[in-house]
Amino acid sequence: MSNLKLHCVCILLCFAVGCNYFCCANENSWRKNNECKRKNIEATCSGLNYIPKLPPNITKLILKNNILTVINQSSFRNISSVNIKKLWFENNSIEIIQDDAFYDFEYIAELRITNEKLLNITSLKSSFQSLTIGTIRSLYLEKNDWYGLADDMFYHLVGANIGLSLRKNLLHKLNSSIFLPIANLKKLQVEENEIVNVDLNGLSTTGFLDLSNNNIYAIPNFCKNSDETFVPKLKNLSLAYNAIRKISIESFKCLDNLESLNLDGNRFRSLDNNILASLHNLAKLIIGDNQQLKDIAPFAFNSSSLQKLHLYRNNFRFSKKKVKEKQFNPQTIFQTIPNLKELDLSQNHLNDFFIFRELFASTRNIQKLTLVSSDITTIPDELFRNMPHIKSLNLEGNEIERWSESLFDNLPSMRELYLDGNNIHVVNETSFPSNLLKTLKVLELSGNQYRCTCEIKWFLDTIRSTNLSTKMQKNWPSRYTCYYPEHLRLSRLADYFPTIAECNSLNIVYLIIITACSSVLILLFFVIMTFQCQINFKNALYLFRLKQRMKRGYFSLESSDDYEFDAFVVYCDADRLWVHGVLLKHLENCNLNICVHHRDFDIGEPVLNNIGKYMEKSWKIIVVLSNDFAKSEWCQWEIALVQERRRRQGKEVLVLVMYQQIDSKHMITPLKALLDTTPYLSYKEGFGESLFWTAVVKDINKPLDIPPTSIF
Repeated sequence: MSNLKLHCVCILLCFAVGCNYFCCANENSWRKNNECKRKNIEATCSGLNYIPKLPPNITKLILKNNILTVINQSSFRNISSVNIKKLWFENNSIEIIQDDAFYDFEYIAELRITNEKLLNITSLKSSFQSLTIGTIRSLYLEKNDWYGLADDMFYHLVGANIGLSLRKNLLHKLNSSIFLPIANLKKLQVEENEIVNVDLNGLSTTGFLDLSNNNIYAIPNFCKNSDETFVPKLKNLSLAYNAIRKISIESFKCLDNLESLNLDGNRFRSLDNNILASLHNLAKLIIGDNQQLKDIAPFAFNSSSLQKLHLYRNNFRFSKKKVKEKQFNPQTIFQTIPNLKELDLSQNHLNDFFIFRELFASTRNIQKLTLVSSDITTIPDELFRNMPHIKSLNLEGNEIERWSESLFDNLPSMRELYLDGNNIHVVNETSFPSNLLKTLKVLELSGNQYRCTCEIKWFLDTIRSTNLSTKMQKNWPSRYTCYYPEHLRLSRLADYFPTIAECNSLNIVYLIIITACSSVLILLFFVIMTFQCQINFKNALYLFRLKQRMKRGYFSLESSDDYEFDAFVVYCDADRLWVHGVLLKHLENCNLNICVHHRDFDIGEPVLNNIGKYMEKSWKIIVVLSNDFAKSEWCQWEIALVQERRRRQGKEVLVLVMYQQIDSKHMITPLKALLDTTPYLSYKEGFGESLFWTAVVKDINKPLDIPPTSIF
């Protein structure tokens, strides 16, 4: 009976005060729901069907996940005296906002209505008349699933000076004339809709326009006529992640004041000359994530005002092949940007040493250079001589192992250097000039393959005796680990303490060993020299006969110019360190374009498809032979592919390198047949090694129709 009386009182109370929706439960739930979470001057209320009383110091109110079907002036009766400046509604099942809703809040500067998918837009339009035009500065109408807006949607905001967001709705067209009543629409965000067509008549006061993540397929028209613009104050424009396929010199007319342009994630296949010619004040251009980009004209970025250029994640190959096909010009691509200060080429392909060096020959004013995950293996010695003002260099995630001692000399402005995630084994006193270590604020070297041997002692001593660790950010010591030797792998560098006695090359132990072994070494000298000379004699004879054949003047039916790569390397993963650290370095320093699977294969493509595809793109096939190769079933399958290529183009298509002599117990029949019918070169480090490399390079460059000369 008492519960019935309580419900009756509740119903009478609803009618008396004209509340939106009021239902009572038991006394305990009332007390629980009557509280909001408060933090300083901010309150967040959830799970309620009314707006409770709040302390007078609250200026920001967030109403989230409530049941507030109708919002009017009476809804705020408990807080009508509170000076609310920011009012947020999110997912409150609001259906109607009446025209008197905000009369009690004359100081509201920010109004957010988000994820209110039941809201009647006409009622919202009427509610704007209760806002104080002189104080409202930001209006967010997001995630409401609106397909369109009435022509007079903002009629009651005449004279307002605001920023407006319509993000994450379902708008198909942007008719900017609906914004004409707003005296000063400083900022308009309409990203993540489904907009195809854009009409810009009504944005004469807008300085920031975000049209990203829509379905726009062509650059909008910014011109009223040949001389006037719809957007005279526009400084920042984003057209990122649309479906735009083409830009030209005519695309950006009537944007004289534009300073920043974002074209990320579109579908450009080519960039024509002088596309920025109309943008006289453009300072920043972002044009990344265009995976279809294949062609950059020589003067595409011609601009005297451009200072920041971001060309990241385009998967663009800065290679000799593209230069030959005139798909880009390394000498002019940045030459016509005299004031370029910031450049980001991350996640493209910059593994060609000579192209890499030529690309940055004219970037004298660069202050920030970002080349993350760009397949870089070697840094040209003179690279930074053309960048005396560089302050920040990011080479994270490449394949860099070492660099010349003079590389970082004379860089007085350098403050940030990122070399994390490379193949660096040792950091010693020759790695960085002492004055650079003093002036750097950030030195990031984490995630490399460090050798925990005496070679690393200087680095560890410097970290422990100076403030170097403070410059290594938060990754020291957790992400600085040993890679070699095996028993220390994954242990922290900080836990490795090599002693002076261990690392002194002149200590008594080494002297005794050297003395004791000297006589043995003398006895073995002639045996070793005989073995060495046997291999070198074979290599020299191979090279001599190869030159003799080439002098006879065979007519070449094919050349390496017909292929994307000069050679494809077949090897066992156990030999990867030698292949990447020695073989690739020598061959690519000889201006050869080499394909290896860890670096050049298409991401996401099956390995079998990649191998077949890139073998066909390669002029020659280098096979690195060893015991591990002979034991590998996968390598045996690759030998079958090699034999097929040999049957089609002859044995001269193969360059066999015996990296390690194969034991008889590992010699399989297909491999033995290959060695019996095809000459090979034997690698031996040290004496005669230069002769070996000369023979390999000559063999790769040899025309296919000149048969190799067997020396066995």
